[in-house]
Amino acid sequence: MCSIVSHAQNTAADSLLLDLTRDESSTTESLLPDRMLITQRMLWGEHGLYRKVGIAPKVLTNETREHELKIRRTMFRIHQAVGLATAAGMLAQGIVGSRLYKPGNYTDKLKNTHEGIATGINIGYITTALMSFTAPPPMVNRKKFDNIKLHKILSYVHLSGMIATNVLSQQIDGNSNPANIKKWHRAAAFTTFGAYTAAIATIKFEF
Repeated sequence: MCSIVSHAQNTAADSLLLDLTRDESSTTESLLPDRMLITQRMLWGEHGLYRKVGIAPKVLTNETREHELKIRRTMFRIHQAVGLATAAGMLAQGIVGSRLYKPGNYTDKLKNTHEGIATGINIGYITTALMSFTAPPPMVNRKKFDNIKLHKILSYVHLSGMIATNVLSQQIDGNSNPANIKKWHRAAAFTTFGAYTAAIATIKFEF
């Protein structure tokens, strides 16, 4: 299983990074995709922040762009590894949360465990997102609908669910109707987990 997962990760990384060969007449514009995430444009664009402060080369060449693609590949692998760990944390959180919500099962220790796992999930989720949103752009952003496009669409779903889950968790204590808040909290958490695992599956399996 480990070798299959590793191969799938490498295949996905290779399909994303499109190792293209450019001739010496390549321009700065041709070395960057026409379409980039706003964060990528702000950080890695021709006049991006990283180029202004010296983190990235101010002048793009074939060699420096190739180096940026290697950075992207490394960040993508971190994105996948931390993403899988976060998904495992979400599963554990669902088990602990289900026990916590059952009448007669509540204990301070169980509640603290639930909150501790939640902290770990939030850290993992933010790290995973940062690896995606702040990575150097690929050579080409494909317009067609494929597994990568679906992965991005699902990211909007689980991001919204993650925000809702955290906001609702803060409203449970001290609320006049905590049972109702807990119901919506669980619904948001399950929606987040479903969209998150589906997003992982789209990267693991090409179609």
